[in-house]
Amino acid sequence: MKNKNIDKKFTALALAGLLTFSASGCDSVELASDKTDMDVMSTQKYSEDNDLSKGVVQEKGVIGEDFKLIIKYSCDEGSDWRVTDTKRLNIEIKTSGLQDDLEVYIDNIHTDTSIVSDKVLYSGILQDTMDDRIHNSLMLGFPISDTIAYYGVNIIEGQNSEFIEGWSYGYNGYNGYNGSVETKRRKESEFLENGVWANQMDSVIDLIIVDKNTNEMRTVSVFSNLLIEVNHRITFIEEENYVTYEYDRNGNKTKVDECPVLKKEK
Repeated sequence: MKNKNIDKKFTALALAGLLTFSASGCDSVELASDKTDMDVMSTQKYSEDNDLSKGVVQEKGVIGEDFKLIIKYSCDEGSDWRVTDTKRLNIEIKTSGLQDDLEVYIDNIHTDTSIVSDKVLYSGILQDTMDDRIHNSLMLGFPISDTIAYYGVNIIEGQNSEFIEGWSYGYNGYNGYNGSVETKRRKESEFLENGVWANQMDSVIDLIIVDKNTNEMRTVSVFSNLLIEVNHRITFIEEENYVTYEYDRNGNKTKVDECPVLKKEK
């Protein structure tokens, strides 16, 4: 037969421990929205299997039309995609299945670039924005077809003033509000330590469609997005050695390489 007094004492102690853990235990971390449904492009140049020139190719439907839009994203060979550095993304756009009686022009391409982290505090911060449209009055826009493509280059800044100010905050991320707003440039490792693992590219492509039989014109927008993995390896100088660490998406780092610093002879 069980001792009821012992059971009551044990229950009281367990409940007290649970309340204490809930009140002063580990802090919860709000997670960012899931991105698993988006195309991901890797730019890790140290990966032998990664051909940066192949990039990512998307096929997008055009509302009200029978043809498709083919969008290819790629990076130059040897590019090194880092949050804090200037980055270059190539984009190629053409049609597929365009009817002979139609002409298609790109009126404007608007692209927003933001950083992506598994932690909500560091995710969704706008890093750069770009618009590209025809720069003369002789053409409706950039002509595209099944055989004619638009080739564009998106230059993304590392840390401009808007990016630095855009995610400054009075909350220090750990101990609550500190009563001040912090504005400063941050090191690449700080982003990786806080779960930043990609840039998100969100583009709106505005098309002008011309019916050659009637000269009727109509416009339609096509949306495209993409995740580009940042290089998650950082090299430090530690005890007169170059030490390279690789970060995972939780901010943990693992040593992957080490070599001595070559000193100059006096």
